[in-house]
Amino acid sequence: MMRKSRVLVILPSYDAGGAENYALRLIRHAGTETFEWHVTTGNLRNARLEPSFREAGAQTHHATTGFLSPRQALGFRRFLRAHSFDAVMSLNGVFSGLAMRLAQGQGVPKRIAWHRRSTPAYKPTLFRRLYAAQALRWLEDSSTHILSNSRTALDHFHGPCWENDHRFQVIPNGVDADRFKPRPEERTRLRAELGIPPDAIVIGHVGRVDPAKDHETLFATARLLKAQLGTIYLLLAGTGTDKDAFRQRVRKAGLADAYLGLGVRTDTECIYQAMDVFVFPSVTEGQPNALIEAMLCEVPIVASNIEPIRHAVPDCLHGRLFPSQDSVRAAAIVRDTPGDKGADTAAVRHWARDRYAPDRNFNALLDILIS
Repeated sequence: MMRKSRVLVILPSYDAGGAENYALRLIRHAGTETFEWHVTTGNLRNARLEPSFREAGAQTHHATTGFLSPRQALGFRRFLRAHSFDAVMSLNGVFSGLAMRLAQGQGVPKRIAWHRRSTPAYKPTLFRRLYAAQALRWLEDSSTHILSNSRTALDHFHGPCWENDHRFQVIPNGVDADRFKPRPEERTRLRAELGIPPDAIVIGHVGRVDPAKDHETLFATARLLKAQLGTIYLLLAGTGTDKDAFRQRVRKAGLADAYLGLGVRTDTECIYQAMDVFVFPSVTEGQPNALIEAMLCEVPIVASNIEPIRHAVPDCLHGRLFPSQDSVRAAAIVRDTPGDKGADTAAVRHWARDRYAPDRNFNALLDILIS
């Protein structure tokens, strides 16, 4: 029997974020016939996806490189030596650098660094900037492959010459169009379950509570629409959207009577069906899965006009992008959306289904792992 390829995937956390969900989808898609999957992270807060990785056939660990901790770095090096991985793949962006350097030192043949955001996800203090610069040097010196789901990230972190280096590659996300599709029968059921009147306008968003998602602009947009349209509901799903601290922000925004916060849901393919429009005001992104899912479900989208989002949607939707943090413009576009979808949502779904086809996009990565 041929030996399975032993792959370590390093994640930011075991929480339900974009990188974590991508890795879980990849492992489920690839299966365990050819690969022996290992997953690790040092961030154990809200480790809700760790059981899901085990159910998918992966072995989970808590090994981490740390940042400037010699003890953790030495422990991670021992961890690499004990498992003799064929590939180490980190989804920690620039902060993959130390893992790539340690994996190179242990003779791991394939060392794959992934950028999942187009700009840094940290507050740029002097110390963090200095560490990030060093980590980027380690990443560029020690990685055999440097990947991103968008050109924007590679341009930002590596400059315009990356296209001349064979190690760099853009691989779009893979999203299951058979799961995320229009389900008209779910709309009435879910609205009744949530207590939403049939004639109410539902503004939806799916995403964790994080500054990058810019919920304040979403609140400001919803507040304007509430004043202009009357009965609206703000329907949110994602990590932290059901927590008291976040609900306090909703109350402060004057939206408590219009807010439905569902927290993490495993049935988001159904949640989208209750929405009249999906609003996505992120100030930074890699390639937004939730936006892609909404398009596949044929929900009209309104999103911030940042480069990663422009690249993630078809040209026909660029008129539904608003300047980042401009709630007035966002509300104006949303106001026109329920009665006039603008672009044909079926055509948008067809475009998204082709661009984010899991077989092609996941297999592009699997080919790297087994080549």
